[in-house]
Amino acid sequence: MNDMPVFASPLGGLLEQYIAHRRMRGYKSAGGEEDVRQFDVYAAASPITTDRLTKELVEAYIARRPGEKPSTQCHRVSTVRCFGKHLVRCGMDAYVLPNDVLTVSKYGFVPYVLSTEEVARLMGAADLLPYRACSPQRHIVMPMMLRLIYGCGLRISEAIKLRVEDVDLQTGVLLVRAAKFNKDRYVPMAQSLLQRCQNYAARLAVGSNAKSPFLPSPARGLYSKSTIGHAFRQCLVIAGIPHTDDGPTVHSLRHSFAVHNLVRWGMDVNALLPYLSAYMGHENLLGTERYLRMTVEMFPEMRDRISAGCSWIIPEVGCHEG
Repeated sequence: MNDMPVFASPLGGLLEQYIAHRRMRGYKSAGGEEDVRQFDVYAAASPITTDRLTKELVEAYIARRPGEKPSTQCHRVSTVRCFGKHLVRCGMDAYVLPNDVLTVSKYGFVPYVLSTEEVARLMGAADLLPYRACSPQRHIVMPMMLRLIYGCGLRISEAIKLRVEDVDLQTGVLLVRAAKFNKDRYVPMAQSLLQRCQNYAARLAVGSNAKSPFLPSPARGLYSKSTIGHAFRQCLVIAGIPHTDDGPTVHSLRHSFAVHNLVRWGMDVNALLPYLSAYMGHENLLGTERYLRMTVEMFPEMRDRISAGCSWIIPEVGCHEG
């Protein structure tokens, strides 16, 4: 994150200033900077050679690509819109996309939720991942990775970045550092998961360097999301769980964690929802409430049990919605 991306387009100087401004304001998202770099790559290859952010360049960049999901297109829209707004605030002539060009609701998508039986099969399949000479510890690290993501409701990036010192093998508490929204949080584990972490740490001898990754890649660095996704799909095949464009993905384990806990809590949801929100590192209750709505949709028999305390979250269904 300390290294400035290398820009090659005529807009490169302005993009570098924009990244510096974002960092000064506390943004730490490597993904956001990668989106900016991808725009620079496109602009460098474009026949449009001006050093201004023009409407022609912006509209060409955000055009829908074959087979592309709206959420992916929305990344490009957001990138050039925010860049344009920054340039205008700096007194420069730049095209700013209107806010209604493309919107994808932050909480509008429907996550894929695995059943508890599927989760059990998936974890069993992870334990059966074959040994590979090119990645001699993968069959040990990946089962631990997937169990931490599901058992603690972690984001993939949070699990990847765990250091040895972040996993307290005595108290069973994880320290998730500088996660989404730049927040640290403590995440207690179940006793069974703690025991697995202890066995894993002893088997891999991970305690020699407190700063090293708890879930190391073959090069003793951090795993990439794509590599974890590939291993996850292998586990799906072994477990006999179908995979489509809608999922499941590794992130489905986090969604499943939330829904399974809500089902288990039943009538206690009203009191415990804020704790789940804090545990999962949500910015506010909106991110957690969508899981409550999903739970009622998936388990209609829970509507009466939950609505007694959470009717303010679960809307009535009118005839036009049937």
